[in-house]
Amino acid sequence: MFGRDPFSEIEKLMAEMFMSPMGGMRTMKMSSGGLEVSGKGYMPITLIEGDNNIKVIAMIPGVNKEDIVVNAVGDTLEIRAKRAPLMITESERVIYSEIPEDGEIYRTIKLPATVKEDTASAKFENGMLIVDLPKSEVSIKKGINIE
Repeated sequence: MFGRDPFSEIEKLMAEMFMSPMGGMRTMKMSSGGLEVSGKGYMPITLIEGDNNIKVIAMIPGVNKEDIVVNAVGDTLEIRAKRAPLMITESERVIYSEIPEDGEIYRTIKLPATVKEDTASAKFENGMLIVDLPKSEVSIKKGINIE
């Protein structure tokens, strides 16, 4: 029992569940509103839907604002970022690291509604990207008067 990592089996199962055989992240499909998320690398995201907007929050640690690209078209959002490699000298060596080594990371998200790309906004602070996407008029839920 000693010398054995009790979490190694759980970590192995999680890796098998979320990683594809090609080494990238598996496409995840959710039935809620036809939401579909795919991508590569470490970038946890949260989607929040309001009556008039959709907010996407992405954790992108170790990336500079200048190295992030955000594109929105119709009902699709794409977030791309490039992470610089660790800076170590020739006399140093990495003996343990939990920092992902992926150079380029990305997420492509099929949103639950069409958005107005021209009025969308994004803010990046402390490794957290917040994208606010106003819904297009055709996507906003409206009440119907009963006569």
